[in-house]
Amino acid sequence: MDPDRELAERLNRRLRDIVLLLRQAGADLPVTGQQVSVLASLEGGPMRMTALAAEHGVRLPTMTAQINRLEAAGLVARGRDASDARVVTASLTPEGRIRLQEAREARNTFMAERIAALSPEDRAALVAALPALDALFAPSRTP
Repeated sequence: MDPDRELAERLNRRLRDIVLLLRQAGADLPVTGQQVSVLASLEGGPMRMTALAAEHGVRLPTMTAQINRLEAAGLVARGRDASDARVVTASLTPEGRIRLQEAREARNTFMAERIAALSPEDRAALVAALPALDALFAPSRTP
């Protein structure tokens, strides 16, 4: 097998494991992992619904349903794009920011406990891998 393809396969399996771990960390929270991801996308300011859907790799109706749930929970507010009033945007509410921070704290605490249980060598390996992961996931690298 091609070494790059083999590495990609191994990385994909580990990414799945990470996602599952993070879901476990947030299992008791009032928002789902996917909702946390959408809230995090809105942290920098309002976004067009089409941009949110594209960022999350879903179709617009799927994102609209997600935003409907977040809006009903008071975590997101809909608005209009200043340059084109036909365009619907979504933004975080103050409660949405609080829930996002709570979810991050739960995830960070969960992961910190797992990291603390690793050997110093394994922790160092994680630190050493971060620059490569940063490069791998840089926007210029995405297809």
